Amino acid sequence: MKPFFTTLLCFFASAASAAKHAKTPAAPGLTYLYSLNCTLGPSIAVGSGPHGTRTVIPITGGTFSGPRLSGKVLDLGADWGLVDRNGTFSADTRYQLQTDDGANIFIRTSGPAQPDGHLHLRMEFETGSAKYYWLNNIVAVGILTTGNGYVLIDGWQLESPKA
Repeated sequence: MKPFFTTLLCFFASAASAAKHAKTPAAPGLTYLYSLNCTLGPSIAVGSGPHGTRTVIPITGGTFSGPRLSGKVLDLGADWGLVDRNGTFSADTRYQLQTDDGANIFIRTSGPAQPDGHLHLRMEFETGSAKYYWLNNIVAVGILTTGNGYVLIDGWQLESPKA
């Protein structure tokens, strides 16, 4: 039994030493996807539910432009935002993009408001377009800035750290 405990103690001592001297891993990078200007319709107060107070904000159009894709935001979608019990608004959107060359891209975003007034968004894309199929397999984030009747979103693709 004693060799087992000695081995176990050596293992934990070695692991603790390695953790103490471990380097911080390289941070992932971000590649710019696009900037989007989205127009909004009048909000609709849906009311309170088990997760907070929900408000629906229709998405009525807009445009987006970036190095690999650009086009328009269709009048097809909404933000089903939620204000939690602490007063924090979180976006919950589903809407449709159409590229300048006619491809349709469905997008979902979600994420909470920050103390500086911006929203940090998780972005998910769906498309059957061969040209834009790469969007289906990326992890993307966005920074949303609110305006009067519109929002601006800058979108970024997460990239692996450089070796």
